[in-house]
Amino acid sequence: MKTLGKERILSRLLPCALIVLIFIKSSQFREPSKVAVARNYNPLEKVSHFHYEPSMLESYFIVNLEALGLRIKNRTRTCPLIFNASSPINDDMQAYFRELDHYNDLMKNVTPVEYDLRKSIEHDESNIEEVCSVTKIHPDGLGGIFAKGHASISNTMGAMEPLLPVFRSQKICDGSRRHLMSMEYLVHDFYSMCKNLKRHSRNIFVDMGASLEFHAGITSPAVYINQIFRRFGFHFDHIYAYEIRQVPSARVYELVPNELMDSFHWMNVGVDPEPGAKLNPFTTLLNKFNSDDFIVVKLDIDTSSIENRLALQLRNDDRLLELVDLFYFEDHRLQAELMPWWGKSANGSIGESLELMAGMRANGVASHYWP
Repeated sequence: MKTLGKERILSRLLPCALIVLIFIKSSQFREPSKVAVARNYNPLEKVSHFHYEPSMLESYFIVNLEALGLRIKNRTRTCPLIFNASSPINDDMQAYFRELDHYNDLMKNVTPVEYDLRKSIEHDESNIEEVCSVTKIHPDGLGGIFAKGHASISNTMGAMEPLLPVFRSQKICDGSRRHLMSMEYLVHDFYSMCKNLKRHSRNIFVDMGASLEFHAGITSPAVYINQIFRRFGFHFDHIYAYEIRQVPSARVYELVPNELMDSFHWMNVGVDPEPGAKLNPFTTLLNKFNSDDFIVVKLDIDTSSIENRLALQLRNDDRLLELVDLFYFEDHRLQAELMPWWGKSANGSIGESLELMAGMRANGVASHYWP
């Protein structure tokens, strides 16, 4: 879906970063030693029509990782950073959370699109605006919900939630478990996604670490992703689901919804993180699909040594950056509020994760934390 060519990204991102630095300095916060979207981000001179603008909330944390203690490789509490009344971004942060509640109210009440959007697109794609208008949840798009600077924006994927160190819904900070698996912190701009959809594209979902059991009423990732995208007219032609561990096949197919049976490819084996390996899901993507296809990847295998290799493979491979449109990742870092559930799978600093995800967004992959 992305159009790629040669042009430097930093020239587009630097003004935003400089504004944030000035704002932080005026609020008497210590400035970082250098300005960067991500420490491990080397600009790829391959983007022409792509542009990503991080929200002021996301930029604040990315630029101030050191000052906010997010680079340390110890258990780090993040809720105090999100609800710090003396923070220079506190008013905007709380305003964003109110906007997010409004967004979720609209999402719950949207009228589902009952057909595959691609089938309504003319051969010359001249009616794309008419086709995509049915996906709007607000007459003015998500710009009518989120104030300027609150949501992060890509010109291909549209508005998305800012990357925050809490990794999930801010509502986990109330100390209860009821919001632990909430998806209501995720922001999807289906109108913008649709505007970049091709009539001949294939819609692909790759689930690395598929959990097909239903735990406490929580739907499996493949089912959840399919439901929310299908509700807006995005039908998946192929769903590749790799299990974390072997499970009884009868149980799996019992839980797969009927509408997914003809597109569901179930791999009852763990993934192989070695690039080029047969059971490395990225190998299939590279061999079978192209940049016109709409590709969604979810990574959550509860083993840092494996999942981090796969995340870095995506981050560092230009061919994959061209292919993948959306990436969901449960990055198991030393995030104190989540460690009771993550246990020994947690490793590495929160700052490293924010840099990784910001780097992917800057390179054209709309990256989201997965619960």
